[in-house]
Amino acid sequence: MSADPQPPAEDDLVSALTALRASHPDSGAPKLLAQLKASRPDWAVSEKRVRKVLSTLGVGAGAGSSSSGGQGRELVARTGVDTTLDVAALAPKVEVRMFGGTKGKGLVARAPVEAGELLWHEEPWIACPDPALRPALSSGSMCTHCLALFPQPDPPLSASCAHCSARFCNRLCASRAAASSHPALLCPGQNPAAAELERAVVQHEWRALDVVARLVARWRAEREDGRGETAARVWEGTARVDMHARMSERADWAATKDAHVRSWRAAHALVVRTLNPSPVDPAFKPVQAILSARRGRRKPAPLTPDEVKRWFSYESFLQLLGLANINMEDSGGLYALHAHLNHSCEPNVQVRNLPRSYLPPTQAELPAPLPPPNPPGTRGTHKLTLLARRAVAPGDEFTISYVDFNMPRSLRRDALREGYGFWCACARCAREAKGEGKGAGAVADSEGGPDTADGVAGETAQ
Repeated sequence: MSADPQPPAEDDLVSALTALRASHPDSGAPKLLAQLKASRPDWAVSEKRVRKVLSTLGVGAGAGSSSSGGQGRELVARTGVDTTLDVAALAPKVEVRMFGGTKGKGLVARAPVEAGELLWHEEPWIACPDPALRPALSSGSMCTHCLALFPQPDPPLSASCAHCSARFCNRLCASRAAASSHPALLCPGQNPAAAELERAVVQHEWRALDVVARLVARWRAEREDGRGETAARVWEGTARVDMHARMSERADWAATKDAHVRSWRAAHALVVRTLNPSPVDPAFKPVQAILSARRGRRKPAPLTPDEVKRWFSYESFLQLLGLANINMEDSGGLYALHAHLNHSCEPNVQVRNLPRSYLPPTQAELPAPLPPPNPPGTRGTHKLTLLARRAVAPGDEFTISYVDFNMPRSLRRDALREGYGFWCACARCAREAKGEGKGAGAVADSEGGPDTADGVAGETAQ
């Protein structure tokens, strides 16, 4: 016998109605309620409550409005579940859930979580440094892979790339770098065309371009090995938006469109020449030699027309550039499980780059306070540490803040709309729209501003 429908939590109802509004923009409260009952028969919701939530979101029966007076449509990312990821092994108290509508996927608690509890550690599957770290990397004082500062020049266990100036903490970092942060196809000592691409990344501080190049290089290497993890993760399991569509939402698009398109075209040409050069291009032989080495010196099979279209067309480049911009993190690149986390202006998860010496609290020490800020001059590696800000019940969603949640509601929502393509409708924004509990409910971040590893909007200038 099934349980009677129960009233949903306010945050869940707000998220569900936001998704339904995006899918049915011309529907009023009665039709939205009918859709809601069809999708969530376990919820008990009245039309009066639906109308109340819609009014707090700043929308009426059939038209929308934003914090600045005109909400309009949202930019919906394509997304799906990453089937290559073993979530239970990485984060035992976490599970992936598809919410449907414009919200897509997210993470929820499988078991009770206490404040201060470690949820999971995660290293990037595509490692890429922030431009601010380039001086330390070029001077050889930082590991090219994990981004840890060396305690001294040329530490005893460190390793070097045999073809360029890249340095690593040890042989383990050097080995992992081959698939993530320093693939052979992007090593300027092995593929001279990569040097021109790297100069463009450095000159324009264009980290998203760097991520795209590393991502495609990883796929090309996996293809020669007969593997398909990257293809599945990119096209089926990671949120992405077309970069042209994303930038066209900006207020200055009309004035900047031509400049953006020129830079995208030039960047696309660099990626193609570096990773799929024409047979008449001098860059062709070095690329073939690298790929042949992965096949036991056998000649690599030519790319199929479908593969060229999927990975090297201009249209796909814009998709990959959009993927990089909305998913990459300041701490080190693309993170598979972290990318499933949705936004809230009162998040229950903190993301940190902590020193290697950090020890999480034991079960007996919980609940526990969050770690203090890293001391000046101390930095972690590119590994993320995700901690619960407060207790989380089974079934509740884990969320982070994509922006500085200390900002006023209007600035937060504008930043999210411009950087990520959506108008925030979380419970806090709904409360503040009514003028109740303004600023209440947010948990102060011990490192200030948005969650440490949550980059805001990426390279929107490109």
